Amino acid sequence: MATKNKTTAIEKANTMIVPTAATRELTPGIWSMIEKMAPVMFKARLFGVQSTEQAAAIMLKGYELGLSMTASFEFIQVIQGRPGLSPRGALALLHSSPLIKDIKLNRLTDKEGKFVGYECSMTRTDNGFSFTSRFTMDMAKKAGLIKADSGWTKYEENMCMYRSIGFDADVVAPDVTAGMTTLMKAPEMYGVALTEGGDVVDVAPVTVPDKTPLEELLAQFPAELIMSANNNKIPATPEEIEKVRKDLLSQQEAMISAAMRD
Repeated sequence: MATKNKTTAIEKANTMIVPTAATRELTPGIWSMIEKMAPVMFKARLFGVQSTEQAAAIMLKGYELGLSMTASFEFIQVIQGRPGLSPRGALALLHSSPLIKDIKLNRLTDKEGKFVGYECSMTRTDNGFSFTSRFTMDMAKKAGLIKADSGWTKYEENMCMYRSIGFDADVVAPDVTAGMTTLMKAPEMYGVALTEGGDVVDVAPVTVPDKTPLEELLAQFPAELIMSANNNKIPATPEEIEKVRKDLLSQQEAMISAAMRD
């Protein structure tokens, strides 16, 4: 029989809160900025996105959740075609949400003091609803999660902790996470491995067909812009294609900088 061995209450500071998904309005100006930033974020190759459209979708979803556009790439991962919140991303939303009063974690042990699992409790501020979820190593075994050299054998305490938080968030605060599946709740669904801190470190790669340099350029920019940047002709050589790409990216970066100043 598991007993509560250690309770951790996560205090929430009384700070300015970013609006949640239910109240943050998407204006034409914000959408215009996303459209301008997406090609730059894709071209940078720093965020693991597979297309301009994917970059735009991540920024849009992050904005609706209350994240900044650049932070969205840190907290939202697209795994096998589906967006999911990283453990840090889900916790960031829960911590900052005015709808969540407090979060309490109980470390569970058996009579001999051996770790058993974690229990998470959350309470809402708007209606007082609270719920407690538990996830134990026995539950992990029953679900077939414990495999050799997996996070469940290396970081069993953190894996149980994040799983209990994920299940509790689904019951208490699905509006805060905007209905997104949390990777801390079901990382094995997406073929990912987590660090001890719960961050995604190993994502099954998405196979993307190879494109020619010109096809890649056309995927980034409209044909009329490409022709305008190349004396009203479609670039034919690798040198022309690269020059057009650099010129157009430079123009976009200048537009983004101007939009941010405004």
